[in-house]
Amino acid sequence: MFVTACSLLLVWLSTSVAFSVQKRSPDVGLYAVSTGRQEMQNPHGAEEDLTDNIRPLHQNWWPVAALTSLKPSQPNALQVLGKPLVAAKFNDSSWSVLDDRCSHRFAPLSEGRMVSTGHLQCAYHGWEFDTATGVCSKLPQITDENKVAAVQTYSTREEAGMLWVWMDPSSLDLADQIHLPISPLLRHYVARFGNEACFMRDLPYGIELLGENLLDLSHLPFSHHSVGGLKREQGGPLPTRMLSKREREDAALWEKEEDPTYNPVLPRYQAEVIDAAQHDPLMMRFAKSGVEMSTRIGYYDPCHVRYRRKIGERATHVELFMCPVSEGRSRVFLFNVFKSAPVPKVADFRGWLKQIAPGALKAKLFQSLFLRRTDPRKPYIHLVAHDIFDGDGIFLHKQGNLMREAGLTFRDYSTPSSADTLLLAYRRFIESAARKTRETSSGTLADAVDGQKQYGDDLPRSVMLDRYNTHTKHCPTCLASLQKLRRSQSRTAFLKTALQGALGASIFSFIGLLTLESLPFAIRVTTRTLINALIVRVGIMIGMSTLGILILARKERKLHRQIDLFLFKDYVHSDKL
Repeated sequence: MFVTACSLLLVWLSTSVAFSVQKRSPDVGLYAVSTGRQEMQNPHGAEEDLTDNIRPLHQNWWPVAALTSLKPSQPNALQVLGKPLVAAKFNDSSWSVLDDRCSHRFAPLSEGRMVSTGHLQCAYHGWEFDTATGVCSKLPQITDENKVAAVQTYSTREEAGMLWVWMDPSSLDLADQIHLPISPLLRHYVARFGNEACFMRDLPYGIELLGENLLDLSHLPFSHHSVGGLKREQGGPLPTRMLSKREREDAALWEKEEDPTYNPVLPRYQAEVIDAAQHDPLMMRFAKSGVEMSTRIGYYDPCHVRYRRKIGERATHVELFMCPVSEGRSRVFLFNVFKSAPVPKVADFRGWLKQIAPGALKAKLFQSLFLRRTDPRKPYIHLVAHDIFDGDGIFLHKQGNLMREAGLTFRDYSTPSSADTLLLAYRRFIESAARKTRETSSGTLADAVDGQKQYGDDLPRSVMLDRYNTHTKHCPTCLASLQKLRRSQSRTAFLKTALQGALGASIFSFIGLLTLESLPFAIRVTTRTLINALIVRVGIMIGMSTLGILILARKERKLHRQIDLFLFKDYVHSDKL
């Protein structure tokens, strides 16, 4: 049963889930797209072609950092849409975000420091800026600060454990009208677990490929084979259908029921798996006769992907948020939201527990273990998330690099299957938003999402799958675990060295005692009993020291493996048997 719970956790932590769309057959659907550069059909139909209300990329709220990753005592460097920013906070004030560029000679303000007034001091010449307004408050070289240009500031929000930034200072009225796509379930989840519920990681590929990956369920059994019980043999047709606007509105009614004060944000695109109990590989093990099961995925522009699965009255969400850091680089935020644990089929329980425990007790025990193992504040959960992201990391970076070098776009894809419909709708949205962005004075920001300018040379695997710089050093939970492991490693090494010294001394003493055998017979007779006793004791010390060294060496190897989980772990698909 414990294995079943852990297996489910691994699967539901998957960040690479999506749905194929099928109308007439499980393999080739109504919305299938032909090979080559041809205009793709609109999956919604003419009445739902929403390209007219797509905003430029910078006229959106973007999540830029997990609040737990930011250090209030110092400036924090950020990047969104290729634009360097700096986040700063003083005492109990809210977070402020400014251009990471001093107005003097453009030194990065993120290299400066926070001073006692709560202002941000540039490390180059000591100019100080009010982080709320960007106005220069102190200029050591002259007394008239009014002669200095202010640093551009940006509107911010702090929601669901994330810092959000509106990237267009000229459209703040519009910013106030935009609701963040944060479900009531996620709000309650963060209220329960705190900001630590948010998992954040930087990825070596752009948001255009990240969004594709998150909206593609068909890759799951292959990319994540052997993770959470997934197997390549599960790969097959996944019949789904796109929901109309009316259906999307109906699907959002639960949000009002959950929180009557909440104003639901509709997804731009949403799909539903047909007969989820039989076709969603993550739901098959929980199939029950007479129990309604459903799987839906929604894309909420510009940055949110949400999976909603229901088994009877129980619902679970995987909610992901994307940040376009720069060309070929993105940041993802992950929440695995469980209002209550699912109850598996009795057949899923194994061994002695199945023999001695009644079904109700087994279900309760499963739920208890499940909820404990899915606590987002535990480093174990973060390590599972790493395994999922690492399964996609290498080939997605290489895909982006190959497409850039060959001048290819998503319109060159060969997509005969309906499995690609939802992600193609996403790519059309990103393309339209980038085009509208290029029509503005901030057009260069669009480079961060089209993957065509400078995606980046092929990186070494140790960089593409680097866990420390992309997550651990920013995560208080994982950093504390890493530091604890390193302290244990230091203590183990010290004890091992001490035992090695004791072993050497014992061996030297043992040899010395043996040399007493060469003394005159009379002396040996008077000391034989003592010598024999000492030889036995020294022999015991040698044995215990050797055993201790072996135990500590084994512990050292285990600690080394555990430490590596927070630094780098290679992922080779051909090794996944």
